[in-house]
Amino acid sequence: MLDPVVDAAFSLLVVVGLPALFVFFLLKGALVGKFLPTSLFLPGYVFAVSPSGAGLVAIVVVSTVGYAAGQLLVYYGARRNGVSFLRSAPRIRLSEARLRRSEELFDRYGGPAIFVTNMIPYLGGLALIPAGIASYHLRGVLVYALSSTLIYHAALVAAAAGVVDLLL
Repeated sequence: MLDPVVDAAFSLLVVVGLPALFVFFLLKGALVGKFLPTSLFLPGYVFAVSPSGAGLVAIVVVSTVGYAAGQLLVYYGARRNGVSFLRSAPRIRLSEARLRRSEELFDRYGGPAIFVTNMIPYLGGLALIPAGIASYHLRGVLVYALSSTLIYHAALVAAAAGVVDLLL
């Protein structure tokens, strides 16, 4: 059912470029766009546009900043309204088990849980919920969210660029 939506979103990404990339990753980071396969969009976009070195850096920076900005929305929503902000958002669906698991990870590891979960597909951003509820300091949230997302996105883009170079 989502295939036409995902196809349309990817087509829009290729036509609009970096602004669309930013919006897609903002939505993904804010948990609203979980249905968007951004881990496929990122290398797919690299394949589609075959950017140069500066273009590759721009892709990594734009996707990282967009995703982290979306995560900050989750953090502030949880900090202000607790878990109830998730339940009031119509597009965010999280099971109690996943939410409980993210709380356990954050309670046990603190900020490093943000770093690690950001690198794991389907878990990215979930540690920001208990971080917000616990009023974890913003500097730590920013450092862990930005650094882990930057590493993850740089690896995806570098792998895709390497494949593009092999094909050309």
